Amino acid sequence: MKFLLDSSALFAHFFDEPGADEVSALFHDPTAEILLSVLSAPELFAALSVRGKGDRFDEVWRDYEQVVDDILPVDEAVALQAVALRRAASRRVPNGDALIAAAAVLTGAMLIHRDPHFLSIPPNLLQQRSLTQKNPVL
Repeated sequence: MKFLLDSSALFAHFFDEPGADEVSALFHDPTAEILLSVLSAPELFAALSVRGKGDRFDEVWRDYEQVVDDILPVDEAVALQAVALRRAASRRVPNGDALIAAAAVLTGAMLIHRDPHFLSIPPNLLQQRSLTQKNPVL
């Protein structure tokens, strides 16, 4: 199965925050195809910088590039799918997150995240798993 890690799931894993074990389990599952959006790069840089570790970005990003199956670009199809998801959401979904969710939809991946605003996107439009819920991903 395909899984697209939202930046929030990536942060959980890297900073060993709640949900880190579930993300680690995905990385160790040989049947899981793990994807990232290229939009997670600047978000990771920002998260590292806030913690005074911005100088580690290149090393950390390269490490994740080595363990994920693909890093997805943003193109017009992703942008238009993001618009559709934002229209259908019952509350505001930030642009970056809508683009990441759209990439999950277009690749048939389950979005793994910790952001409650994703839950406002109808389940028939987006397969998703919140790391803040009690049931594990696998």
